[in-house]
Amino acid sequence: MNARALLLWVGAVLLLSLGSEDPVYRVLTLAAAAAVLARQHRPGVSLRPVTKWVGLVCVLAVGFNLLLSHTGQDVLLTLPTWLPAIGGQLTLEGAVYGGDIALGLGACLVAATTMGLVVEPQQLIDALPQSLHRTGAALGATTTLLPRLRSSFVAVREAQTMRGWRPRGLRSLRAVAVPSVLTAIEGSVLLAEAMEARGFGSGRRTAAFPTPWTWLSVAVAAGAASSITLFAFALISGSVSGWQPYPTLMVPGVSWIPTLACVMLVLPAVLG
Repeated sequence: MNARALLLWVGAVLLLSLGSEDPVYRVLTLAAAAAVLARQHRPGVSLRPVTKWVGLVCVLAVGFNLLLSHTGQDVLLTLPTWLPAIGGQLTLEGAVYGGDIALGLGACLVAATTMGLVVEPQQLIDALPQSLHRTGAALGATTTLLPRLRSSFVAVREAQTMRGWRPRGLRSLRAVAVPSVLTAIEGSVLLAEAMEARGFGSGRRTAAFPTPWTWLSVAVAAGAASSITLFAFALISGSVSGWQPYPTLMVPGVSWIPTLACVMLVLPAVLG
């Protein structure tokens, strides 16, 4: 899939998931994003970490809103008022609104994850305008620092453990932390030297394997653009009704125009 088409689709998911608080549209958007990620991800890529972290973020969103929002008529539990921030009534409306927030966050996270699990990083850099290629390459290189630091930490810890090292407080972690940071920095320096040896920044960026605009990419881009247009029209015309669970729960309104816009987001999964 062409990276520009995917970026346009990601933008459509972000607009639809954040443009309305209606849980129906957010459920449809999250389902479409999950279906595209499950269908289009690169071979050999595990979706278990993504599922774990997105689920954790959603659970935390529900929990925080339930504990910190004390508005609503249907009381589930009452905590002692001497508890800071969380003391007071825990309501059903607070839990439902937390679930609505979690749906929006989940859709955004899943859509953003597709950029790294569907296309290659160099394809995303090639999708940027020519003036942003160097910035994109620098940002792409920085994103490898944390994974490299984690791998270095695991390797150094295993090596030190084989030499008889055992953690005894925070000070003992210096035997692992210092070599890990130095190894990660050395890896960054080697990456910079490799980029310089290949002439990075000396001329116009070229691609060894350019991604053409296939019929799938054109269909995905057209569907995303149509989805954005329909949802923007629905927002302007007032077809997207507002929804709030406070002070009491109400059934969310559903209109066919924004619903169609959400359903069109599943095209990459259906056509792929």
